[in-house]
Amino acid sequence: MVSEKFLLVKGKAGMGNRFLALLDSILYAQLTNRKIVVDWSDEVYSNNRSNVFPDFFNLHNVTQASEIPSTQSVYPSVWKNSLDKSVNEVLLSYESPDDLRYNNPKIWAKYTTNMSRIDYSEDILIRWSYVTETYKLRRHFLGDFAYLQSLSNETILKKIIRENLSLQPNIEAIIKKTVDSSFEDIVIGVHVRYTDRKTSKNLYLKFVDKILEKHPKSLIFLATDNPAVEDSFREKYTNILVTDKWYPASGSSLHQNPECPDRFENGVQALIDIYLLSKCNYLIYNQTSTFGVVAKLISDIPEANTIDTSQYSLKGKVKNLIAWLREKTVLS
Repeated sequence: MVSEKFLLVKGKAGMGNRFLALLDSILYAQLTNRKIVVDWSDEVYSNNRSNVFPDFFNLHNVTQASEIPSTQSVYPSVWKNSLDKSVNEVLLSYESPDDLRYNNPKIWAKYTTNMSRIDYSEDILIRWSYVTETYKLRRHFLGDFAYLQSLSNETILKKIIRENLSLQPNIEAIIKKTVDSSFEDIVIGVHVRYTDRKTSKNLYLKFVDKILEKHPKSLIFLATDNPAVEDSFREKYTNILVTDKWYPASGSSLHQNPECPDRFENGVQALIDIYLLSKCNYLIYNQTSTFGVVAKLISDIPEANTIDTSQYSLKGKVKNLIAWLREKTVLS
């Protein structure tokens, strides 16, 4: 056993997923007095399997470690001797591709730390997730952390972003330059995921039209993963802003795509789009995609100016209900 304890946070899936997982990992490290190590050396945003997290972000007010010790005291134990591997590599060592295809939470649980527990004795804990699990930590909001009991999960996550996380200055400068040069009095931010997950384009257009009735000269900032969506918006509206980015073939995911010519730049562009969405006056997004969820968390956009299109589809309502029931089950 070593004298210090560590939380090793692995990257998984796209920028929205790993951003959310990072936020409550920061809080978990603070609650458990563990040094945090963020490892995004997987194949999604790294061209050479180096850790790209420090090229995207800086961490503040949390104890960090640049490296982790060599030890067999690891949880979950399947990660012993595999700390340098990606989540996908470890999963595929034990699970069949068919079982992993459906993102089964029971499978995930075997390969990541249970956020409901803070009493692990192991030197190194491994954490990864597709979503935030802040609600699982609520039972541990005691002592110096008791003040968090009165805050909503969203408020807690916003607080972590504000106090513990910042973009690298070079990425921040690109965002500021775009805002200063292109953003007007009223900007409508729209995020439309339309490759591996598709939602109704017409629903987004409907809400844009409603806002334009009030603010007809508004700029529309569109963040999307599909050029067909961009074409649809350009056909209907004249005042459109879309950042330059690589688009995958229709129906293919923007991240984890073997055809991507520069994975690191793909990550930078994802961050630029997320943060530009957060700078808008209105935000139209779908809660079933973490990309828009993160943009809302980063933003100071009034709740009345945010529109979650998942509330207007049966599929979205079902997914939101399942998430709500999962949280209530944990808290009960």
